[in-house]
Amino acid sequence: MTKDRFTTFQKVSKLSNKRDIVLFGAGNIANKTLRKLVRTPVVIIDNNPNLWGTSQYGLDVKSADILKDIDKAKIFIIICTTSFDEVTEQLVSMGFVSGVDFVVSPIINDLQAISELESLETRLLFSSGAPTQESASSGGGIYELEVDGQWKHKKVFKGTTHGIIKFGENFVATHHELGIIEIDPKYKLVRNSEVPCGSRCHGVAYSELKQQFYIALSYLDAVLVLDKDFKHIDRISLSRKCKIEGEPCHHCNDICVVGNSLYISMFSYSGNWKRNVFDGVVLEIDLNTNELYRPVITDLWMPHNIDFIAGSLTVLDSLRGQLKRDNAQAVGEFPGFSRGLGYDGVYYYVGQSRNRNYSSYLGLSRNISINTSIIVFDEHTKVSKSLFLPSKLSEIHSILVL
Repeated sequence: MTKDRFTTFQKVSKLSNKRDIVLFGAGNIANKTLRKLVRTPVVIIDNNPNLWGTSQYGLDVKSADILKDIDKAKIFIIICTTSFDEVTEQLVSMGFVSGVDFVVSPIINDLQAISELESLETRLLFSSGAPTQESASSGGGIYELEVDGQWKHKKVFKGTTHGIIKFGENFVATHHELGIIEIDPKYKLVRNSEVPCGSRCHGVAYSELKQQFYIALSYLDAVLVLDKDFKHIDRISLSRKCKIEGEPCHHCNDICVVGNSLYISMFSYSGNWKRNVFDGVVLEIDLNTNELYRPVITDLWMPHNIDFIAGSLTVLDSLRGQLKRDNAQAVGEFPGFSRGLGYDGVYYYVGQSRNRNYSSYLGLSRNISINTSIIVFDEHTKVSKSLFLPSKLSEIHSILVL
C-alpha cells in the first residue's frame, strides 16, 4: 500500500478541486471530516447494507456499487474508515488511483501516527552519569533498552558514563574511572585510555576526516584530542578564565564534529554560570587551527547533546526542555530536564532526567516533570510516547539508536 493515500486537508482541497466529493465510510470519522472540508460532499458510500437508504449528517448513504459506472474524473473520494487498507483495495479494483482519485481522511492520519508509535520496536543504548552502583537497573553506566510494545532495560557496562558513540562495529564512551573506553557489541572492554586527572570527561566525538577523537573536559574547560589509537596528541583550551580563576567556568559538555569544525555545548559563554548567568551557547572551533569562532547557537539554558541530524545542527536546550534545530527553532518541548538525544530517521529519542534545578524554571513552565524516561517524539505530528524508567535511575546523558 502506498503512502500517497495519507495527506492534509489543504492537499485534499487542491486534489478535489472542481470534483464532487464522496465520503467512503459512514460514522464518526465522516462527521469529523465534514467539519474540516471547505465544500460539502454529495454522498456517503458504505459497505454495510444496513445503512443503505439512510441519511447521515444530511447526506444519503449508498452502496459502493454506484461507483462502478461513474465518471472517475468527476468525483474525489475520501476514505473515512479505519479499514482503509481494505477500502483502498476495493477502490483500486474499480480503477481508482490512490492519491489521485482518492485519499484517506487526514483525521485518520492521527490514528495512524498513534498506532505506529504504540507498535514501535527498537533497541537503544543510553548512558547514565550517576554514581556507580552494583544494581543491575540503576546507577552510572551504559544501559541497553529494548522496546517491543513493552520495554525493559539492563545495565551492560558499570561506571559513571556520559558520552557514547558508534565506532565501527563497536562503541566508544567516556568513563569517569577508565577515561575513554571502547567496548565490543557484547559490551566487553576492548581498550581504554586515561584522561587528565580531575578533568571530568563528558561528550565524545570522532572525525573520520582527521582520524581523531575529541573529548569535552568539563572541569578543565578544554577539549582533549586523541588519535584513533587513543594517544593524546593535543588539548584545545576554551578560554583563559579557568586558569585565572583556578576552577572551571564554562561547563562544556557535549560535542560533535562536522567537516573541519567542532561544535561544543556549554552552560555559559562568558564563564559566569556559577554566578547564575546562564548564557548557554554552542561554540564552533576550527579543527585546522584550534581557533575559537563565535557561538553559532545562543540563548540556551544548560544545553546538552549537540549533534548534526538530517542536515541541521540540533541541540537540547535542557532546562527549557526544548529540542532545537532548523536555525535553532524549537521543534519539540518536553516537561523534564532534557538530556540525551538519539534519532532513527523517523523519531527523536529525548532523555528526561530528574530535574534537580526545577526551581530555576518556576514561572516559565506549568509542568515540571521529575520522572526519568526516554520520550519517543515525532517532529512532524508532534506525537510522543514516554518510556518511563525507575526513579533510582535518575540521570540520562546520551542515547544511541542501535
